[in-house]
Amino acid sequence: MSTLDAEGRELIAFASQVREMDRRAIEDYGLPGRVLMELAGASSARWIDENVEQPQRRALVFCGPGGNGGDGYVVARHLQDRGWSARCISTVAVERLTGDTRANRELWDAVGGETLHLADQATARMRHHVGHANVIVDALFGTGQRRPVEPALAELVNWANEATHGRRVSLDVPTGVHADTGATLGPAFQADITTTYGVAKPGLYQGPGLLLSGEVVVVPIGLPREVIDAVDPTVRRLTEGYISAHVPARPADGHKGLFGHVGVVGGVPGMEGAALLAARGALRSGVGLVTWNTAAASERELSLPEVMSHVAASELDGRSEVVVAGPGLGKGAPGVGLMRLAMRSGRPLVLDADGLRIIAAEGLKVPAGSVLTPHPGEAAALLKCTTAEVQSDRIGAAQRLVNRFNCTVVLKGAGTLIASPDDAVCLIDVACPTLAIAGSGDVLAGLIAGLRAQGLGPRAAAQVGAWVHARAGVYLTEQRGDRGSLASELADVLPALMSSLARP
Repeated sequence: MSTLDAEGRELIAFASQVREMDRRAIEDYGLPGRVLMELAGASSARWIDENVEQPQRRALVFCGPGGNGGDGYVVARHLQDRGWSARCISTVAVERLTGDTRANRELWDAVGGETLHLADQATARMRHHVGHANVIVDALFGTGQRRPVEPALAELVNWANEATHGRRVSLDVPTGVHADTGATLGPAFQADITTTYGVAKPGLYQGPGLLLSGEVVVVPIGLPREVIDAVDPTVRRLTEGYISAHVPARPADGHKGLFGHVGVVGGVPGMEGAALLAARGALRSGVGLVTWNTAAASERELSLPEVMSHVAASELDGRSEVVVAGPGLGKGAPGVGLMRLAMRSGRPLVLDADGLRIIAAEGLKVPAGSVLTPHPGEAAALLKCTTAEVQSDRIGAAQRLVNRFNCTVVLKGAGTLIASPDDAVCLIDVACPTLAIAGSGDVLAGLIAGLRAQGLGPRAAAQVGAWVHARAGVYLTEQRGDRGSLASELADVLPALMSSLARP
């Protein structure tokens, strides 16, 4: 279950927004914090009981000092009620707990629950229980972690990650994962499943968090929808239903002129393949016509006979309605010259690859309405920072690019982001090594340009293009494994994917 906005995209909330939702539910709606904790833990226990098939049904719950630990005690109690053999490992003594967490620990004790106390170091008995549990539940920190765990707790987390017997479930956010950025804070719990509460958190879909969270399941905790809407989470996850509603229509009596004309600017001698891959991406999007604007005629255009060519000595071909500029431009004078022609062409632009490096180096002004498609290194060049700084807070980096250039931005990578001046930051919950191939980004740039030429605005074209491109990578992985596919093959599966999404 997930919470969708009016357009059908899943709401994603930062940790501070989640805390504000809890506060409003408690203070404005009279929903006690203990009730929220009970609903959270009970929902996770129900999901585990109904979805994790283990004949022995032995559960071990790691309980931290705060609210996430309180959720853990509720999970243990409800699993025990459902016939599981449950026990807890607590990181603090009961007398140091406060509020609802202490109340639920005392209730767990009152019903005969067993709790081991982790003091200065993890014990052999704890390791035994970790190794024999069918389900290990991580209820250590949730959204509240701000620093790495201490050595004794790190050892417990490492034992859990090494366990091969059973499943690992995190409550809300895996230990060691920053809820907002997905960055790791020291040793991190490797979850098979994360049951996250009320609304998902961006760190579950970004950076290392995307790989550490496993399957993300949003479970309800009784938050009134009015509370969620009042806080207005600022990130969205794109869904298949939303994308389907934005795939361009394909009338049966259409002709090539109706489906748009893309101009490709790039492919200087020695790098023609990048421009041809962008052209292929545009053609596979369903666009009617593509023209390759080159610095000099090339025989390689014959490898894609559907593409027309134009030697752009002083201006681009005048027939194209949208221009994708950058693939294979290089950094020399011919590429810079072509880029300047594109920037003053007056046509909607999709800017990628070397074109972005030229913008950063030459300080070129990006026209309004453009779409920028940087990978993290190119984003760093545009922002005058390091790639590591971009990756440490990808959502923040995408927002800074939008603020600087007033354009739609597609920040590529695991958990691709789409940000624009008039919308929330949107993410795609895909990490796919099949996409890590030369030319993959060129295909994406051409795909987005093709969608623009077919009538989508910059935001919708970027969202649909990036989502379909990611799913193409997943499709090839399922068909052939996660290595060895070609960018041209990625382009060639786009038509079937888009046709399956298009609504009649």
